[in-house]
Amino acid sequence: MIAVRLCFCLLLFSFSACSSLERLAKAGAAKPSPFLAHGAEMKKTQAKHDPFLRVWRNPSKEAWAKAETKKTLFIAPVNLEHLRPMTKPLSRVEVREKSRQKEAKKLATYIHDQFSQAFRSSANPRYQLVDAPQKDSVTLEIAVVEFNPNSIAAGVTRRAINILAVPGAESLVGRPLKGNIAIEGRVYDPEQKQSLYEFADAEHNRSALILSVHDYNPYSAARKIVREWAGQFEQITRTPAGGRVKDSSPFTLLLW
Repeated sequence: MIAVRLCFCLLLFSFSACSSLERLAKAGAAKPSPFLAHGAEMKKTQAKHDPFLRVWRNPSKEAWAKAETKKTLFIAPVNLEHLRPMTKPLSRVEVREKSRQKEAKKLATYIHDQFSQAFRSSANPRYQLVDAPQKDSVTLEIAVVEFNPNSIAAGVTRRAINILAVPGAESLVGRPLKGNIAIEGRVYDPEQKQSLYEFADAEHNRSALILSVHDYNPYSAARKIVREWAGQFEQITRTPAGGRVKDSSPFTLLLW
């Protein structure tokens, strides 16, 4: 039995090392909302190249040449107008919609704060933040389109699967038991009145090979995901087109 567990753990590490298979262990992409002007044109990405599941980049060289002169970034208040109802059965059982809406508003503020902090703490940020759009600004707009709080009962069930089977087994069968969050974003040039870059991503509770405290809290996993998104987006803004910013792993050995 011990040998089987060790083999399975090795398989999971190999699984996470392969970018195409790695994406299979992560949350699936959410259906594009009307928030994005080019949602239908977005392309799938590879985990080793891009942290976001779907992206669209303005094909106009002229638009990008003009945008290159912009030195500041305005981060707009996070949009919740396209937030969809909960879809995870256990999330609906454990969390009242009124409570979720209250937490979603807190999360929207947290998203804005974390994306701002990512630029303030960067050693070499592409943009300086401004409190209002200026002539040399582009605007980052973000919408939360899906938000299923983590179910505590589901977290206990996932832990039981790992104990009764092998560590990490729930990563292959536990997707319905994981809370998730999905966002859409776009970088908009007000002067040119057009989007430069649009992205969409979705994440659910990361599979813990040992134990994760986020499986026993409704909202902490979402906040951790937001912090990762903020850092990834900041890195993308200072990475040349075609450069690589790797996606996060679907697995974790950390407790938090």
